[in-house]
Amino acid sequence: DQIRARRKFWNRDQDPIASHHITMLLPRRALLLLAAVLALSIVPAVHAEREIFTWDCAGQMHLFANTPMATSMALDKGSQWMNHFYTKLKERASCACPGMSDDEFARKFLFPSVINYLSGPADSTAPDVDWDVGSDTCLKGINFRSLFAEQVFGMSSTSNSNMWEEHIMPSTCTWANYLTTGCKIKMAHKTGAPALDVMVAFKQCGAMSDNIFNTYVSITIGGFAEEVFKPCAATGEATCGEDLKCVNLGTEEVFGIVPFEDLGAQPSDFDQDFYKAALDLGVYEATTDPSPGCYPFSSMVADFRSGFQSWFPSSKVAADSSFSFCVPDVSIFEPSSLENMFELMYGCSATSKSKPFYNLLNDKTFNTTQGGVKSYWSTACTGMGVWDGSLYSGNVFASDRMDGSFFGDPVVAPPINTAEKILPLFTWDCLWTMAMRLTDKLGGAFRVTGFREVFQLFASRIGTVAECRADVRTKGFTVMRQHIMDSYALYTPKWLIEAFTNQHVDRAYTITTTWENAWNGKQVTLVSPWSKLIAVVQNVIDDVPENKLDLTDITSCSAKNYANDGCSMSYTGLKEVFDTASALNIIMAMKQCPAYERGLPLPQAGFALQNDGVLALSPLKSCTSDGDCGSGATCLDITDAFISDTGGGFPDAFREIVKGTDSCHSSANQNKFIRDMVLFLTGSTEGSETQFAFCVPKLNIPDFSVFETLFDATDSGVKIAKLGSFSGLIPGVGDKPSVNIVFPPSSSARYILRMGTSRVLSWVSLNTPIGTKVNILLIKQSDQSSTVIEAKVTNTGMFTYVVPTNLGTVNYMVKICLVEYGGSPCFESGVFTVAAANPNAQPPVEATQVMAADIDQLGVGTPERALFLTTAKTSIAKVLKTESFRVEPYDVLGTSRRDMGAVEVKFRLLPDDTGRDTRNPSDLQITLNSPENQAKLAAVAAEDLQMNSGATGGGLSAPTADQMNKTMDDDFSAGTSLHPQAALAPTLLLSLLLLLVAAPW
Repeated sequence: DQIRARRKFWNRDQDPIASHHITMLLPRRALLLLAAVLALSIVPAVHAEREIFTWDCAGQMHLFANTPMATSMALDKGSQWMNHFYTKLKERASCACPGMSDDEFARKFLFPSVINYLSGPADSTAPDVDWDVGSDTCLKGINFRSLFAEQVFGMSSTSNSNMWEEHIMPSTCTWANYLTTGCKIKMAHKTGAPALDVMVAFKQCGAMSDNIFNTYVSITIGGFAEEVFKPCAATGEATCGEDLKCVNLGTEEVFGIVPFEDLGAQPSDFDQDFYKAALDLGVYEATTDPSPGCYPFSSMVADFRSGFQSWFPSSKVAADSSFSFCVPDVSIFEPSSLENMFELMYGCSATSKSKPFYNLLNDKTFNTTQGGVKSYWSTACTGMGVWDGSLYSGNVFASDRMDGSFFGDPVVAPPINTAEKILPLFTWDCLWTMAMRLTDKLGGAFRVTGFREVFQLFASRIGTVAECRADVRTKGFTVMRQHIMDSYALYTPKWLIEAFTNQHVDRAYTITTTWENAWNGKQVTLVSPWSKLIAVVQNVIDDVPENKLDLTDITSCSAKNYANDGCSMSYTGLKEVFDTASALNIIMAMKQCPAYERGLPLPQAGFALQNDGVLALSPLKSCTSDGDCGSGATCLDITDAFISDTGGGFPDAFREIVKGTDSCHSSANQNKFIRDMVLFLTGSTEGSETQFAFCVPKLNIPDFSVFETLFDATDSGVKIAKLGSFSGLIPGVGDKPSVNIVFPPSSSARYILRMGTSRVLSWVSLNTPIGTKVNILLIKQSDQSSTVIEAKVTNTGMFTYVVPTNLGTVNYMVKICLVEYGGSPCFESGVFTVAAANPNAQPPVEATQVMAADIDQLGVGTPERALFLTTAKTSIAKVLKTESFRVEPYDVLGTSRRDMGAVEVKFRLLPDDTGRDTRNPSDLQITLNSPENQAKLAAVAAEDLQMNSGATGGGLSAPTADQMNKTMDDDFSAGTSLHPQAALAPTLLLSLLLLLVAAPW
């Protein structure tokens, strides 16, 4: 009925008023554009099944693993919080029922109690309808006062008319199995029903005596979910699975929604609309960027469809440019109700039964009396059975899944730095982890790993558009990262700094629309999104100094130096503003993340409090008066928020879960639940039940007149008193151990690795001691339980391997795990395809390149060496206008001219196994060795080194473009192997002289 209603609402032929209303709300062409964007950017990935939820034993929650929406999140010290909560709950339950065992408590009050409630009499460990066993010490009834029993299953009423449900579970899903082998359930669809299966698994984390409160939970869906929204073609390389059909979203009806007549059948129908929007945004200029522009909408769709291959490892996707996707065939399934849906899909049916029951609601005692016969539903599903637990990544109860290491680096909020007295209130790191912290035990974090890959593709295409536009205007012009940051990457703060601040003359910087290549004088003028936006800003602030922020005295934040040094500042005026005896500063820092590929990444950022006032929050201390808190802190009483004389306030949550005598629970003017939570925050063993107060930095409400002294209008703008430079490090901003895999490249590169070839796996490991070990795994993406190559090696940033010749031609990925760190965090490469060897491929070419660097900083195993070689890789690729996977640096050596700061980079130029770049390696070498490209390389490499050098904490010196060019120029005149033409010149001259001398003879 709902489907039919939607059909009527959306079909304007049947209901023109409704159709007209929708059309007015959203332009017709924009409707499909929106649908396409949602399909491309939000669709979950599929790997033989879709993992939608996992709760691991470390207390972390993972949603939509290995998809563009992959998210991991955790409450700081989440497992400790949980253990403390349930420990106190058990104390309360034991007060009401002395002698309660861990096993009995867990069966009645923890999450696994649902096994008993759902399995009912079928569970051999719980023979009665009350699910008690003979060894239980509590009287009948206490189990029904748990949250799960009463609120979820409705088992608290004494009325015969209020029925509860009994569900017959698989025989393997019992309490005993939960504690040992785990419970694995599969709801399999019936023949003829939509192919949507649901798999659920949960298991005790460790031995009951050690960890009774943690449960591992996994929820996965399979069936047609494996390929839903996979790009497809009516006739082509991709087909849809069971109960799916290939639908063109631009022309065909989906879920009862009829497209408007003029939406268009192909992405190319939107090229003009996309082009007009780009004109408005400043991406294109009408006079010099003819329609459809350098990067039409249809090309973007084709790009994303090709990139989808990394999310569908079980089959190929259609890498064309169309709106065709696999969607459920809803015509085969039209249930009349929710109950009917479960009956049709999983064969579920309910039978009315009756059993003797007990009076469960005696709130004062646990004395129970038999209360007659109670009716209830017994529900059974023919589709419910035992699941073998197999996933594309192995078994659902594999150790790396249960401890969370399978999902990558643990998601944690950075700790308080007590030595430097820094509290990181908010941080965002290069792994896309956002974290917040208030005290040493109160914080949380989440990471959106999937969108990082999507953003990488977006960022690389920004550069593609800029390069294309520049080349149309000035042939041979090279677009630098600086140009992209200035005019296109508005997600960095550089343009804000330039637009809203005034700098000292030594740091003055103006973003312009005219760019220049310093080595050859070529120029290009481009209107950009920045130039459009800055016009609006200037109109608001009138572009006069008095309306800008005066940063002339601050050396750590300027547009000129942002790319290399970031922007960081400190405000030390809180003491005066809040009239506090405790020094408390605000610090903020932003810095560009290292660029390991062509795109410009997002910056990392942090906002923190610093100085003595932080120590009042770490650790948090309970108090009764200011005298308990020490200098600069005060005792903040929050009792009124939790206790009220009239009986209001925050409830005693444990009373709602456990019913017993009043002496076990809070009385008037008490709150034992809050007391128990305060004990965890403070680490104390005893605490008040009637007063709740904490030591916090002493901050007095300021008189508004004090704000008049904070700002001073100068000729250089508005100066904020006590705002100054900051050169320290905020915890969590650039200080976490991490591995950034450079080769294999990101999934968006659509890389193909040929069997039998030798390749150098390369990575940059930051904030890890030299000499540590890493574990390298080459695995199938669709079956991560089987490892093709595994090697435990020293963390040098490189590992040479020969691709086996017996691999299947499917998708693979590389994992690198820091085995010497707690939890062994693992980091994944992009997904690539393995293909058979190409007998006609051009052989690799050995090459060398002299660059400016200090060889003493580039020791084996250091992050400086890995970052330097990575920068050489991307710089050479940019100059050659090819993909970085064609450049393979493998060594860097000092030269006889090391006093001049010269090093020699050894690398290979490889054939492009993807077939997109047909130039052979020897041609690339000749191209690179031209004087023009050597000058270009000097500028590109210097810029990239300056941008990336900060990632090593200053351990890698970055030469200027002039220094780099001078070193390479000297090398050119010296005639090294880099420049065969120059190297031959002396030989040719000598030969000519000999010829002249010998000729008369």
